[in-house]
Amino acid sequence: MENFKMSLFSIYSKIKQFKYLWFFWMLVMLLALITILSIGSNEFSIRVNNQNTIFLDYFFKYITFLGDGVLLYILSLLLFFLDRQWALLSIISLLFTTIIVQVLKRVLFSDIYRPSRVFKNLIEEGSWHVIEGVELYDRFSFPSGHTALSFCFLFIICYYLKSNFWAFLLIITAFLVGFSRIYLTQHFLIDVWFGSLIGSFISLLIVTFFDKLISGISFVKPQNE
Repeated sequence: MENFKMSLFSIYSKIKQFKYLWFFWMLVMLLALITILSIGSNEFSIRVNNQNTIFLDYFFKYITFLGDGVLLYILSLLLFFLDRQWALLSIISLLFTTIIVQVLKRVLFSDIYRPSRVFKNLIEEGSWHVIEGVELYDRFSFPSGHTALSFCFLFIICYYLKSNFWAFLLIITAFLVGFSRIYLTQHFLIDVWFGSLIGSFISLLIVTFFDKLISGISFVKPQNE
């Protein structure tokens, strides 16, 4: 029981250290949850699709790559040149996030379809805006892997930089990545919501509990005397 209390205190301390960032995150998540409960994810996708512009097509088509697993793992490896401890924390966080998301997608919720299947008739009729060059998938919708990995990685960078300015900028970017999945007809709002939840808290837990463990690892080879 005492260990459990200490664990909760460690998590609380980390959140308190970035209290304004977490307040902003919770505010956006609350607004998204209210939207899900009030109009539903399907209706939200329809409304988003109706607000398409050429600029938004290009913007979200490319910003969504900031949630691509391959890119984020490469960036984590490059982080070794700056700080090996934080690079390792990033890789561990991404691995845990990837495993959890894939189990949810392909095992527990494998029968949940993506918007392209749900709105198939509208797409075939030509009344649904489809962005050129974006391949639409129809299976494994829940949760959004891009969103989860984006929040996981960018939260890690926030903890590393310890700057409120960059923290807000990075988390806004993560929310834009999540929104891009809806705009690109790849996911529903509920997929993105849970993706953000998973990625954000996995990074928080990894940084809280693995930080001291990894800091004790020596990455420097001892020199021969």
